[in-house]
Amino acid sequence: MKKLPGKIAIVTGAGSGMGEAITKRLCSLGATVIATDINESGLQSALGNISDAGQIVCRYQDVTDEEAFFELVKSTAKEYGRLDYIFNNAGIAIAGEVKNNTMDDWKKTIDINQMGVIYGTLAAYEVMRNQGYGHIVNTASVAGLVPAPMLTAYSMTKHAVLGLTLALREEAKAYGVNLNVVCPGIVKTNIVQPDRLRDFDLGNDPFDFVQQKAKIKAISADEAAEFIVKGVARNDAEIIFPLHGRMFVRSYRNLRRAWEGMTALSLRVMRN
Repeated sequence: MKKLPGKIAIVTGAGSGMGEAITKRLCSLGATVIATDINESGLQSALGNISDAGQIVCRYQDVTDEEAFFELVKSTAKEYGRLDYIFNNAGIAIAGEVKNNTMDDWKKTIDINQMGVIYGTLAAYEVMRNQGYGHIVNTASVAGLVPAPMLTAYSMTKHAVLGLTLALREEAKAYGVNLNVVCPGIVKTNIVQPDRLRDFDLGNDPFDFVQQKAKIKAISADEAAEFIVKGVARNDAEIIFPLHGRMFVRSYRNLRRAWEGMTALSLRVMRN
C-alpha cells in the first residue's frame, strides 16, 4: 500500500491479534488510526506507546453498542474532517458442537461478529457516501466461505459478513465507496479463549493443537496484516489468505463432494 499521511482510519478489536497488527501497519504508513477495543487496558498496553510515521489514538469501544458506534464514527469524521478507512475487525469464536452451545453463546457471537460489523458498516457508509470516498473493510473468515463444523455459530456470522460486504460493494460503487471482505485461514491470535471451548481441551495454546491435528501452520497476525493491507490497496473484493485458506476455498468450490469427505474426516479427528 502507498504511504498514508493525512489518512484517517478506525480499527475495531485493535487491542490484540490482527486488529493490533493492522493498526501498527497503517500507522507505519503514516495514517492516523483510531484504535478501539472493549479491553481498554489491553489496548493501551499494546498500542499506547507506539511511535511511528502516523499516530494512534486509543479509544474504548463496545461494538455491540449501536448508538456509541455511530457516535464514534460521526465524531471521528467531524474531528478530522474525513474518514478514509474503517476496519471492522472485532470478533469472537466459540468452539464446540452445536448441541453444547448455549443460547447466550449464539447471541454473543451474533451481537459481536454480525451486528457489530453491521453497525460499523452502516455508520461509516453514511459518512463515506456523503464525502464521496472511503474503504469499508470487514473481517469474515475462510469459515465464511466453507462449512466449519465445531464453529457453527462463528461460521454462520462470517457467512453473513461476507454477504453484507459483497452485496453492499456493488451498491456503494456509485458513491465512490469501496468494500473489501477479509477471509483469513488460521492466524495465530487470541480469538479462541479457553472459556469459549465447549467440548475439548486445546491446552495452553489452541493453535499448537490445531497445527498438530490439521497439519497446517498458522501464520502470525503481522503476516495477516500485510495480506490485508495489500488486498485493500488492490481493492480486492475478497482478501483470502494464506495459501492454505485459498486452497480450502478452491477445493470447496470445485470439488464439493470431496470437500464433504474431508470435512467428515476433520470432524472425526477433532472429536477424537
